[in-house]
Amino acid sequence: MFTKLHPQNLMKNKVSYILFQIGLMLIFSSSGNSIEYNKGLKLYYWHENKEINFGDFLSVKIVERIVGRPIQTYETKPVVVGKKFLALGSILYFAREGDVVWSSGINGKRPYKHEYQFTYLDVRSVRGPLTRAFLKEKFNIDAPEIYGDPALLFPYLFPEFKKSENPSNNYIVVPNYNDEKFFPRSNKDPHIVYPTDPWDEVIKKILDSQFVIASSLHGIIIAEAYGIPARLLRISENEPLFKYQDYYFGTNRPNFSVAYSIQEALMMGGEIPFECDLKKLYEAFPFEYWPDAVIKTYDFSNIQ
Repeated sequence: MFTKLHPQNLMKNKVSYILFQIGLMLIFSSSGNSIEYNKGLKLYYWHENKEINFGDFLSVKIVERIVGRPIQTYETKPVVVGKKFLALGSILYFAREGDVVWSSGINGKRPYKHEYQFTYLDVRSVRGPLTRAFLKEKFNIDAPEIYGDPALLFPYLFPEFKKSENPSNNYIVVPNYNDEKFFPRSNKDPHIVYPTDPWDEVIKKILDSQFVIASSLHGIIIAEAYGIPARLLRISENEPLFKYQDYYFGTNRPNFSVAYSIQEALMMGGEIPFECDLKKLYEAFPFEYWPDAVIKTYDFSNIQ
């Protein structure tokens, strides 16, 4: 793995430069499908029709911020053969042979091996130990024991977003995409923040709140990344518990508790703070596919 290539160090003559270029072509090729190293891998993130769930879209924004420029993404579910990149979300169902994985997770709605279309993945990290165990048991893929959701890196990657010193909201509720129907927009409840609102507006509202109640996993993760107390809300069976368990287990909280109503969540308060090696999580990013990206140094001991 390398952080940045300096061809000027190799260009003592034309021959060495040609060999340098050939070397790059060989490095960034897979199964006969060449990868344009200056563009990086194409990212897949979950989205349906024209609606964008802020938690899934964070995959795009976080990867773009890390590599320092816009990236290529799939506009639809990927059907072509070729290596792609999967990051945030319960999206391993969409992985194909040899794809590169950075902290993606298994969706509890897809618990069977025959539902997946790969035998090997290039896994750099996973969301949590349940995803790691699934890959090992079903496919004999040894994922590294590097856990955590990349959204936990958000405060460090996006210093322009600041937690409010005097929050306007004593609490907000961020429902999961599939739970939005339980909170009609026609009610105009100021406490409800919809995950299909613009991604930056959702984050700003989270950062302007004292307490976050959410069935949206990334509603919880963004709050916890900034040290804002958060509680998991479970008002339906639309989402299996798997992804929540995976996240909490991966952040050393196997005994997390769930609230089954907003009132219960208010009484319970926030879950205990997460524990995660953010440095390992950040360094697990596959920088070699974006060789012009700069690996930065962050003080991950300091919550922004």
